[in-house]
Amino acid sequence: MRPAMKETIPHFLLWRSYRETQDAMLQENLVKQYGYLVEQMANRMSSSIPHSIIPKEDLLGLGYIGLIEAIKKFDYKKGYQFETYGLWRIKGAMLDGIRRMDWIPRGLREKAKKLNTAYRHLEQTLMRSPTEEELSNHLNMSLQEVDHAMAALSLSTMLSLDEPMNSHEDEGKQQSRLELIRDEKSFSQERNLQMGEFRNLMAECIEKMPEKERLVISLLYYEGLSQVEIAEILNLTKGRISQIHSKAILRLRQSFDKHGFSLDSFL
Repeated sequence: MRPAMKETIPHFLLWRSYRETQDAMLQENLVKQYGYLVEQMANRMSSSIPHSIIPKEDLLGLGYIGLIEAIKKFDYKKGYQFETYGLWRIKGAMLDGIRRMDWIPRGLREKAKKLNTAYRHLEQTLMRSPTEEELSNHLNMSLQEVDHAMAALSLSTMLSLDEPMNSHEDEGKQQSRLELIRDEKSFSQERNLQMGEFRNLMAECIEKMPEKERLVISLLYYEGLSQVEIAEILNLTKGRISQIHSKAILRLRQSFDKHGFSLDSFL
């Protein structure tokens, strides 16, 4: 006699019925059951991505696409929790949607490039990191334009670091680029050597960052907190956290430039 399957998945009968029939109404019920995951991820993503680039409503739309795909591919029989897998697929759908968009206008792209060059020049001239006011004066840009350009640079880095690099979709074991940076077993020997250099440069730069920048980078990318959550922990505004994050990303890019590398070539 075959042993009964342990019902670790909520609403086991609903999942079983859906997998057996692929009924649209059952799929709709599952979407309603797990719709809160889309809202949860949209709240998290919108706290890090400027509304001017993509509003929360668009993130929700992309998220529901990811949720439906996750429901279609999830195998409840393996005993994994859908929430973990669903959140990954929802986040992936949101990031993929942003990547497919021309999310940075051409003019802003040019300003971001100029900002990156100006930051390196002023840092060498002043022997310290330039302030936003100094960048603004040097580039003859308003502070708002500087903030937008910094946000564009930091968002492009965030998208690269969060990009899925492998997919064991049934098991829900996808890994982001940042996770693979810390997982040497996931690469070939040649790739390990390259990523070893990347890790060393990354660690060296983060170690030299001012305390707040180092803390924001660690909480955002390694602890997985949102900018809103980090703002609450550090008792700062979300806008201030965004500024600190953007400056940390600029510092990271400059560190790679000094060593003759482009951060984007590794990402």
